Amino acid sequence: MSRKPDPVRDWLASRVAAGVTPGGTWWIESEATVLSRGAFGDASRLPRSVAATEGTPYDLASLTKPLATALLAVLLEQEGRLDLDAPVAEWIDELHGSPYETVSLLELGAHRAGLPAWRPLYLEVSSLPGYLWRIAAEEPAVPRGEELYSDLGFVVLGAAVERAGEAPLDRLFHDRIAGPLGLGMRFARRPDRIDGAAPTEEGNAYERSLAGDPGEGYAWRTTSIHGEVHDGNAWALGGVAGQAGLFGTASEVATLGREIVTPDRLPLGPGARGRLLEPAGGTGGRTFGFVTASASDAARGVFPETARGHTGFTGTSLWLDPERRLVAILLCNRVHPVVREIDFQQERLAFHRLATGFA
Repeated sequence: MSRKPDPVRDWLASRVAAGVTPGGTWWIESEATVLSRGAFGDASRLPRSVAATEGTPYDLASLTKPLATALLAVLLEQEGRLDLDAPVAEWIDELHGSPYETVSLLELGAHRAGLPAWRPLYLEVSSLPGYLWRIAAEEPAVPRGEELYSDLGFVVLGAAVERAGEAPLDRLFHDRIAGPLGLGMRFARRPDRIDGAAPTEEGNAYERSLAGDPGEGYAWRTTSIHGEVHDGNAWALGGVAGQAGLFGTASEVATLGREIVTPDRLPLGPGARGRLLEPAGGTGGRTFGFVTASASDAARGVFPETARGHTGFTGTSLWLDPERRLVAILLCNRVHPVVREIDFQQERLAFHRLATGFA
């Protein structure tokens, strides 16, 4: 039987041929009806070629922010165990006396705390309290209230969620989200690996270059990063952090996206959904955990302004259009075997143009 023509599959095959990514998986649905799904290319190129399948788990990278950390935070707030409008120092003692002690958890989740975008924290410390002390010592990169995407903010937010939830982030995610939904999606806590996961880089060359001279002498990974988190700060924390560490398949990400758009099995009330889907404080390009369509090069001009989404450095993305109940997912390992200097946002934009054409 011949396969029904699918413009998404054909376009993705062209991206493999162009060397943009070795392969990946995708999922597009509207009104809970699957419009297009599948796998393309290879999950792995080294040490041998392994075809990508719909069951291949991918390092979701920064999709961890909305799908684990932010989602857990709004569930905890709904239960009265966390107040996102409260100062972060109520939960993070390490930030007392810092420029960030009065910043709210909501501002952290909307990237308005003034924190720098990234630092190789693992070069100086290797524990979560150590990370927090090191972040507290950072000078603000922008004034409070100005949006600057920051991994450091979600390191702090993940710590607050753990302290409010009285359990490690990966256990909270399993017990409160993945378990009730019957998902195998999980964090890659060391020394465990995610079986069958698509690999990312061969070693840590990209972060090594970002770290510069201070990285001399650090024990960088030099072999294939396979089934373990690519992000160096998350890796040094044992594979579990507020900004990265989650692995999953396209169908699993779709299940979570569907729950956010139209809650069914998760107790996600209107207030909690509003935190995730409405601009923080009523204005700006970010919600608590997501970015608006007009503020993202991956969605601007293709999705309506009411759409929300997020991307991950490894090549992952999730976009939600609540009005049409549209869920669009693209999971790639475009950093395998090396990080290429490609404007991947434009690739995502082209994918989303095709995705919205179905609905």
